[in-house]
Amino acid sequence: MPAARALSLALAVAVGAAAPPASADDVLHPIQWDRQRDLWLTGVGAAVWIGTELGKDGLAPSTCRFCDPNAFDARARELLVWPQAKPAQRTSDVLAFAVLPGAIAAHQILAARGAGGETSDGLVDLLVVVEAAVLAADLNQLVKFTVGRQRPFVHYGNFEQGRAPDADDNVSFYSGHSSLVFALAAGAGTVSSLRGYQSTTWVWAGGMTLAAAVAYLRVAGDKHYLTDVLTGAAIGTAFGVAVPRLLHGREEQSPQAGARVSVIPIPLGVYVRF
Repeated sequence: MPAARALSLALAVAVGAAAPPASADDVLHPIQWDRQRDLWLTGVGAAVWIGTELGKDGLAPSTCRFCDPNAFDARARELLVWPQAKPAQRTSDVLAFAVLPGAIAAHQILAARGAGGETSDGLVDLLVVVEAAVLAADLNQLVKFTVGRQRPFVHYGNFEQGRAPDADDNVSFYSGHSSLVFALAAGAGTVSSLRGYQSTTWVWAGGMTLAAAVAYLRVAGDKHYLTDVLTGAAIGTAFGVAVPRLLHGREEQSPQAGARVSVIPIPLGVYVRF
């Protein structure tokens, strides 16, 4: 089946990205981060994202403001949509919320330790990546609820008989899945570059491949038009690059500097030890 092949390929890419070749030349460069600021930004950003998702019934437009697709999107849909949309939708969910985040988490922790650091350094990497992703998701929620573009499967009646209208029907622009995965992939690639990991090229190649697969599957699953996923990819990538570079640039450390920060995960949060 197409979905099974796509998922198998994605898993292979994820394994390659999460387990890059080790190098004796790896050096862990410190990056700038602020415990209170970054935990606050990430926590509030995640709360806004989750809260708006839970409150979608009251926030999403009940009728479409942009109902008809343009000629480009209509033609792209004809070429890319699968006859059976559900497998593509399910595969995109697995890649976006399990495979890609899992691969990034494994890579950042393993790469930090392989470069002579500690698990806590990899957790700082993940905090920066997640920060970029949730900020991108917050902007996506604002735009989706404001624009009110009808999803293609609703416009073309590509659903089972008797289906009731849903709050998710008119939030097609722009693709949240695409924005999320490209923010994660670009964030992991940018952080890896700032850290100086030898596996940076693998992270960019593997992450962007998986992100592109998700974007394609959102169109194949009739959830989005092509312009939805292209916009999501561009904005997600912008957040993934800009947040680490603007807020967490490489920090020059003197040879005598020996202080380290340990970030220890605990239930409902983390414990930061200096």
